[in-house]
Amino acid sequence: MSRLVVLIIVVVLIIGALVFLSTLPKERPTKTIEVSVPQPGPASGNAH
Repeated sequence: MSRLVVLIIVVVLIIGALVFLSTLPKERPTKTIEVSVPQPGPASGNAH
């Protein structure tokens, strides 16, 4: 019976740690980074 209690406590601690880590503020870019991607032309040599 004590093993079941220990297992439940461990699972609750793991879930709590995951929830705590998921609520931490993450790095967010202050502005969106737009990069122009060149569209491949018909003679770009990318034909498979």
